[in-house]
Amino acid sequence: MSAPESRSPAPAPSRAGFIAWLVMAFVVVIVATAFFVAWATRQALTEGGRLSDNQKQVFLFLSEFTTLLRNAAAQVGTEAPRWLVGDRKSLETPAWKRSFPAAEDPGYLLLSGVDPVVHHTTVRLLRVADGKEVARWDPDWTAIYDRTTPKRWVVKGTPKMGRAYHPLLLPDGDIVFNTTHALVRMRPCVPQPVWLVDVRAHHSVELDSDGTIWSPSDIPATTGQAGNEWLRERARGDSLGHFSADGRLLENLSFASILEDSGLGALVLGTSGSRVQLDPLHLNEIKPAFSDGRYWKKGDLLVSSRHLSALFLYRPSTGRVIWHRIGPWLNQHSPEFLDDHRISVFDNNVYGGAPSDRAFLRKGDFNRVLVYDFSTDSVTEPFKELLTAAQPLTHTGGRARILPDGGLFFEETNMGRHLRFTKDRLLWSRVNDYDPKTIGFVFWSRYLTPDEAAAPLKALAARTCAPKAGS
Repeated sequence: MSAPESRSPAPAPSRAGFIAWLVMAFVVVIVATAFFVAWATRQALTEGGRLSDNQKQVFLFLSEFTTLLRNAAAQVGTEAPRWLVGDRKSLETPAWKRSFPAAEDPGYLLLSGVDPVVHHTTVRLLRVADGKEVARWDPDWTAIYDRTTPKRWVVKGTPKMGRAYHPLLLPDGDIVFNTTHALVRMRPCVPQPVWLVDVRAHHSVELDSDGTIWSPSDIPATTGQAGNEWLRERARGDSLGHFSADGRLLENLSFASILEDSGLGALVLGTSGSRVQLDPLHLNEIKPAFSDGRYWKKGDLLVSSRHLSALFLYRPSTGRVIWHRIGPWLNQHSPEFLDDHRISVFDNNVYGGAPSDRAFLRKGDFNRVLVYDFSTDSVTEPFKELLTAAQPLTHTGGRARILPDGGLFFEETNMGRHLRFTKDRLLWSRVNDYDPKTIGFVFWSRYLTPDEAAAPLKALAARTCAPKAGS
């Protein structure tokens, strides 16, 4: 008999192979977990019925936690809050000038933006003639965020990300602003809010003639979308938020419902693509009429919908839209009543679905300020030459106000720049420089004439914790 063949033992798996297997298994688990968390977060955000309320809160926390980690990592090694500043080289163009203060301008700049002294967003009242700070409001962002709950469609973030949008200076020296998560009132002497309304308030903050406040808000679908579960879970319901001066939500009017009741529901639903699923209207301004005009009445609201490139006149007394127009403005902001028959509008002049560096339709296009005349159904561009020379390029945001003296105040939001023109020249230009390498973003600041600033300045002068108005 022949001896049995000897068999050599099977080779043991190599250490490198074992490590590779572990890495692959780890990657698979991470990817699967990411997909699961994304699915669960979407269920929580869209109020899907597959999760309990407690489960929804857990997954919303997880989705925010990753954002917090990412923002914390970006903050390591620098005092600059990177989500509030931009690289100077990528923002500044040869057209920019820095010419602030301006002795011949008696007005004031209510500046909202990141502050290089305290490294977060503050609101400051600057006297344009000499650039001196008359008053400041320094929010306790931790206190504000502690009192704010997560909202559908937007990530809450961290206190370091706090932004005070469109601060409204009241006669007693208090300000009201929104954070995109809440509406806040605060005093210059106290960092904690006087009150906070924990509803999603965003974009503009405007005072009505009766002392109440309008700000775009959010509401569950209550129009044609409500009968379609798929749309109801996906379409954001922008609304007209109406607030009292003491911090109460008076009413929250679904604008999609208003459009449907006015026979304009197709404007909301008659488009295609992801935008209609998520943000069909994107309201960014509610401007009350303070007096009767030839084409509107006192108390009517001028409403801007960015994603429709449309302006509307809404009459609260009847619950109906009485006028609307789509274009020629594109993704516009900041409509204003000029007189009894004209309005102005900040025309971003961009295609909203494109990256910011490719959003303008033609080379050499810039932001524009347009004037629409109801009496002639015509549009003019009174500051065309001045703005072409200044070359403003903000993709989103933007404020423009034609002033009583015929000049123009202009905010280039994404670039951190403010411009003030007379009828025929640039009067001053201010850039919110953070440090030599970065520029601080600004969040819908305002220009105040001496008459508009008179009552707040008198009240602020009595606040012992604030700089005196004459200092």
